[in-house]
Amino acid sequence: MKIDSIIDPDIFSGVLEHLAKIEKEHNVVVLQAIESGSRAWGFPSPDSDYDVRFIYAHPRDWYLQLSEERDVIELPINDELDIAGWDLRKAFNLANKGNAVIQEWMISPIIYKQSEDYIQLSELLGKAFNPISAYHHYRSMAKKAYLDIEQSEKKKLKRFFYFARATLSAKWILEKQIMPSIVFADLVNELVSDQAMAEEIESLVSQKAKESEQSLLEVPASIYRAFTDMFETLDEGVSLNSDAAVGISNNDFRTFLALK
Repeated sequence: MKIDSIIDPDIFSGVLEHLAKIEKEHNVVVLQAIESGSRAWGFPSPDSDYDVRFIYAHPRDWYLQLSEERDVIELPINDELDIAGWDLRKAFNLANKGNAVIQEWMISPIIYKQSEDYIQLSELLGKAFNPISAYHHYRSMAKKAYLDIEQSEKKKLKRFFYFARATLSAKWILEKQIMPSIVFADLVNELVSDQAMAEEIESLVSQKAKESEQSLLEVPASIYRAFTDMFETLDEGVSLNSDAAVGISNNDFRTFLALK
């Protein structure tokens, strides 16, 4: 279990208490619980909430029923915690459709809880990674953020970092055809060759760590232009190799349930 320094110990303990309550009330096992969002990505603000995401499994007999039941568990969102999880079958089905979010959950650097079956779960979800779907996911995110901030002289650092992260993630897939790191600093270190620019980006991350989520701050023109130029090189109709994505089979699902 990996505890990141930016997670307050009281928050961490509180999350574990919520997860234990979920397991008891819903009769499920939490297989993997992680932090998502800006804290996991490495550019939180002091008032960023905690985005806890998890994958859970029911007892095997639950899956042998005529009518499907709800496959999402969500707790009421408060000012600090946003906790939500997906059932195992839902997670597998989404992975087979190329969902990049579920792939991000498996590589978050901030882990609240992992079951003994994590390695098998990670391998199954990993083999379903589809570079084409993931590329278009990140490119779409980048485009949405770009349109949101393009007209403003002063930009919310939060929105700029969403734009920059998504752009770098799409570029990563184009160049490597593998799932990108979700840690923003890793993306910058790998894909931004200009050392001065990398240092300016690091300074912006430090600045965001002191400002509220709603702060409007001017992004240096050179930084913004570098990322817009990078975004504009991303081809909407790009062709990538998806042969590596073999998907999760019914037999894989049954075998994994047998581990429970």
